[in-house]
Amino acid sequence: MKRTVTSLVAAVALTACTSSPPVDRPAQHSDVKSLVAAVTKAVGEKASYRFTVEPPTTGGVTAPANGVVRLGAVPAIDATTTRPVQSGGKDEQLRFVSTTRDTAFVEVPPVFGLPADKPWVRLDRKDTDDFTSTMLGFHDVIYQQAVFTTYHLPVIEAGGELRLTAQTGDRTRYSIAVDYRKAYETLTDETLREELRLALDRGVTNSAGEVELNGGGLPIRIKFSTQFQNALVVDEARFSDWGTDVRIAEPAANEVSSRK
Repeated sequence: MKRTVTSLVAAVALTACTSSPPVDRPAQHSDVKSLVAAVTKAVGEKASYRFTVEPPTTGGVTAPANGVVRLGAVPAIDATTTRPVQSGGKDEQLRFVSTTRDTAFVEVPPVFGLPADKPWVRLDRKDTDDFTSTMLGFHDVIYQQAVFTTYHLPVIEAGGELRLTAQTGDRTRYSIAVDYRKAYETLTDETLREELRLALDRGVTNSAGEVELNGGGLPIRIKFSTQFQNALVVDEARFSDWGTDVRIAEPAANEVSSRK
């Protein structure tokens, strides 16, 4: 507790030599439902944040990414990633912006030959060409990791079981076993059920999750470790700057190249 009364200064100085002030520890949650409810409430009050995705050196299938998210009826994301975009090619930078469910925009590198003043391409989910499918695939992997309110939290709530809680300073880490079959049978959202059905069809039945919260109950890290065939796939994202001023807007029409 911060003391501002002048007469207490001397006493504080003396006791500081022999003892340390207690660390404020957030209340711990005893099950996944209370955890998800508390996190959902906390993030909803902040509504915006920055994220970073740093894939592991082995076993990962994603690329590094970072950006900002603004929550709402439809969360908006502005994300930059670095990955090869051509077979055998070097890493290139892609920037994705999406503010709606059915479309996104990607700013592509010069290797695609677009005019320098029109580097953006509109991606529509009703289109099925290879370019659109590939780019939306890149976008969706980042979106799933960064906008955890739309995938990770519902899946944890539907199929998760709290296994371990650890406290370090003002941080609390929750370890969760996620049963995909249970989540699939519990969820009503068809998009999420489809994601889980695809995992189950590939023999992926469970995952180990970690949710780490700061002293204010806001996520600073969410990690999923999933065994797929002979590889351990690790999906980990870190979050910061909660409540930061985030402005996400689609590119101007005169910066978008025609697909025709």
